[in-house]
Amino acid sequence: MMAKLVYRVVSACGALGYGFPNESLQKALEGRIDAVISDAGSMDAGPYYLGTGSEYFEREAVKADFRHMVQAGEKIDGPVILGSCGMAGGDRNLDWMITLAKEVFDELGVKDRTVAVIRSELDAATVIQEFRAAALRPTGAGPELNEVALRESTIVGQMGIHPLITALEGGAKYILAGRSCDIALFASDMIRRGIDPGLAYHVGHVLECGALACDPGSPSDCLVAEIYDDGTALFVAPDPARRCTPYSIAAHSLYEESHPQLQFYPEGVLAMEHTEFFARDARTAGIRNSQFVHAGKPWPLSIKLEGARYLGKRKVSLIQLDPADLPRVPGDVLVYGRNGVQATPVREGEQELGLIVETSASTPEAAETLASLLTHYLIHYGYAGRKATAGNIAYPLSPNLVTFRREDGRYGAVVPSGTRDPVFQANYPMIKDAVIKLIESEFPDALRNARWAIHEASASRPVALLRTTDRDPGQLDVRHQAELDRLQAHVAARDGSRMNLDAGNAYEWTLYHLLQNEDVIRNRMFPITYFRATGSEWTESGSDRPRYYDIGTTRYEGSLDDRTLSLIADAPPEGEPEGRKPLLDMAVVIRSKDAGINRLTFDIVFNSAGEYEAALRSNVLCSANVARVLHVAPERVVGTFFVDSCNAIKLTIDRPNISASPDERDVFGAQQQAVIEQLSVPYYTERLAMACAL
Repeated sequence: MMAKLVYRVVSACGALGYGFPNESLQKALEGRIDAVISDAGSMDAGPYYLGTGSEYFEREAVKADFRHMVQAGEKIDGPVILGSCGMAGGDRNLDWMITLAKEVFDELGVKDRTVAVIRSELDAATVIQEFRAAALRPTGAGPELNEVALRESTIVGQMGIHPLITALEGGAKYILAGRSCDIALFASDMIRRGIDPGLAYHVGHVLECGALACDPGSPSDCLVAEIYDDGTALFVAPDPARRCTPYSIAAHSLYEESHPQLQFYPEGVLAMEHTEFFARDARTAGIRNSQFVHAGKPWPLSIKLEGARYLGKRKVSLIQLDPADLPRVPGDVLVYGRNGVQATPVREGEQELGLIVETSASTPEAAETLASLLTHYLIHYGYAGRKATAGNIAYPLSPNLVTFRREDGRYGAVVPSGTRDPVFQANYPMIKDAVIKLIESEFPDALRNARWAIHEASASRPVALLRTTDRDPGQLDVRHQAELDRLQAHVAARDGSRMNLDAGNAYEWTLYHLLQNEDVIRNRMFPITYFRATGSEWTESGSDRPRYYDIGTTRYEGSLDDRTLSLIADAPPEGEPEGRKPLLDMAVVIRSKDAGINRLTFDIVFNSAGEYEAALRSNVLCSANVARVLHVAPERVVGTFFVDSCNAIKLTIDRPNISASPDERDVFGAQQQAVIEQLSVPYYTERLAMACAL
């Protein structure tokens, strides 16, 4: 007997504003669709967006994506769900999205619809009470809690499934939610409809980045999941140029997570130790047997809190240098071509490419729009042979864009970035051309209204970046000039340098901890307000509190210890190696990515089971060796893990700094894999031994 389709959902894209082909969404609508869902934000881009309440993406890009979602929503009976609105999900971010949604409703003639708005901010006084009671649970190494900093912070909590389920049960056709656990956006409606929580959460994790789980992957496209009554889920990309394979789905299950088989949510733990990945056909892959565990404290019930506060005003200078002067530049100065992407200078065999995007226009908005589009497409552009699939370039600033008035009276915008990825560098000319064609197709006005250039920095064309932050504007000027004077005492600035630019204000993360006070969670957080919406006229029609209940199994017999499960043992091989092979030639994916604001994770997905086993046998990637390779203390290695389901190895470390700190080089953590790429793996002819912790 054939399994029966019980639920079908489309993820519009990885984040609202990335852009996605409306053709893909229309293709998905040719079949049954029960919900249209998208994540709209993240903390990845830094604390600035929570601290200021501003949006990361261009307004018109967000509006275009949401417009497509609403048009699709009006064709189906199910809901349209959007979470982490306005990027950071704070009240101001959410209000920004509500204003945009009213415009879209008005332009499309949407009438008599119920909209649920769910807020996620928590007042600082409540958080300080928890801090004084030592009741805030750390999620890793930092940030250090400070009462003064907390008092100055904007604070949000990541909502789980229950506020969303309550809104759906309240009749909401559209949900605009504040800061949300991205997986919960997808899992909530499935669990409400009786789908197994283990399957629902795992499906949500695959969908939350749009088509990034495909081959080739991209967050700027749609992905469909089909749930069947036999406990399986299938994934298919509407775009026929993409395919889902057991490999691509299993590899994406590692993405942005500290552990390959355990993921921790407000309601419990997703355990994937026994998950099966399978293919239905050449373009469709599926999962089964993931389990959701109703574990002991702190799960459930815990809410991850994020806090951001103003650090100071910021000045930036980009100084073009003579390559002959590079040895005289002080070692602590960030220079693209030497140490722009990582604090450790480029090693023998490495090359660092700096990409300084600069635009000019008659209005600041036009300059900013084109600069943003260029950088967003550059970081996420997917291409054949791409290995660093979490992002192509590293941004040192949050916000990454600096606006200024040019000497000719026009407005300018500049975005510094860089990469050490040899595969990206080899494909860069093609990628640059493709990015321009994409913008010409999707946003032709952006290119008509502004001019652009990309300065390509390297060891032969180095560019130094100086950054200074201070709350006192006078002191800021003095300190930044002192830094310029210090540099120019050694080297001369060449033509084309940009000095003393006023960059976006600096913010810092002050909080990334678990709230475990169930009274606060159940009775004060995530209030729901209902509106009856016709066009831009939204009339408040009611309010509600989330209703909580237990989910998941209480009889799970596997391990939930994320420090020992699937840990690679330190087991040096016997005998001499027969040879060595570059890791870059053994793997289809070698990527790094922030796993929250205080951890960095590396995923190595191998070409074959044989090469995966050879890497395990070599002992190169045990925790002790990884600490040496990455130049970190052994205690800062969270773990190195084997992943048999997709022939992968995951390495997780404490981040050397909190993401988007003043000394940041890579806000997203997407270009820290260069030293891993440079490894070579010794081959042994002896029988392969299982490198696991027994």
